Parts: sequence; structure tokens; C-alpha cells
Amino acid sequence: MHRAFALSLGMLALTCAAAFADPAVRVTYVDGSPQVQLEGSYAGSYYVVYRGDKPDLGYRLITNDHLLCLGSCFAQDSQAIPGHTYYYRFDLTPPQGNPVSFGPYAVLIPVNPVRASLSPNPSSGATRVTLSLPGSVRESPVQANARVLDVQGRTLRVLHDGPLAHGSTTLTWDGRGDDGRDLGAGLYFLLFSSPLGRSTTRVIRVR
Repeated sequence: MHRAFALSLGMLALTCAAAFADPAVRVTYVDGSPQVQLEGSYAGSYYVVYRGDKPDLGYRLITNDHLLCLGSCFAQDSQAIPGHTYYYRFDLTPPQGNPVSFGPYAVLIPVNPVRASLSPNPSSGATRVTLSLPGSVRESPVQANARVLDVQGRTLRVLHDGPLAHGSTTLTWDGRGDDGRDLGAGLYFLLFSSPLGRSTTRVIRVR
């Protein structure tokens, strides 16, 4: 009996270890759609992501087959409905080693996400930037950062760095970098981050 109890504890420990070995996932909004990302770097792995409505029902593929992971593995889920909980599974094939499956993860899609938008976009001159944080304006502000990046991820202009009220805040960006030079035509990104989440928005500059 004691041996059976010890074996049971051993199996429980192995099960718990396996459960805790799964990396976490986080949800951000990119171009208005939720993106579910597996935390950690898995460069060189090929992966697919499945989504289910319940943990014990069938899953459907929501990514292309055999995506190459360049660092982070993620899935853009434009069909996800805010306020709903879905179950996501990441199947990875590392460059060396056996295939591994992470999940399923229960993910609640935020109803009122962290969001950033620009108007007009595309633009050739000044543009309005609206930063939105979930919650009531009566709540205490939170630290937030909004910056314009180039396609290599380098910061060109910091638009906001400090406390920001809940709700919507509108800023004006003159289309210039921190060095005062006008950004040329091309593709850029507006990264808005806070403890409540983060959002990445495409920014198109034209002549």
C-alpha cells in the first residue's frame, strides 16, 4: 500500500512537472486582431497552432502548415470573438529533437483591449494618434509607452512614456523622428505597451 501511494505521488510529481514545463502564452492585438504568442524563443523550429472551443473537443488549424519560427511562435486569430474563451495548442518540431506539443491553453480574448490607432493612415504629414486603455477614467493611471519603430524594430520616435489615463488619449504626431527629421515614405510600426497589454499597429507614410 505504501509503495502504491509512493508511486502515485511519483506520477503526480511527474504530471505536475510536465504541466509546469509548458511555457506561458500572452495575447496582444496587432492590426485590430488578437495574436496569441508562445513565450520564449524557438528559433529554427517549425510549428502549427490549433484552436478549440472546448479543451476536450476537436481542434482546427488556424495557421499555415509548418511555419518557420524565427524566434517567437504566434498565431493571428482574426476569427476570435472578444469576450470568448478559446483553447490553443502549439505543435513544434525543433531543429534537433522530437516534436513537442504545448497546451491546450485557455485564453480569454479581451473585450476592451489595449489599442492604438492613427488617423489618417496612410499619411504624409501630421496625424492623430489615439491610445486606448481598458478600464474607467476614475481608475489610477498606469505606466505606458508609445513609440514609432522601423521595420528592423529600432525606435525612431517616442510619442509617450509615463503615466496614462484609462480610456482614450489623443496625441498629435508630426511625422518626424526624435532627431527632428521627417520620416520618409515607407512602412513603420506604432508599438503601444502597458502592464494591461500591448498593441502593434502598421503605420504607412506616403509622399
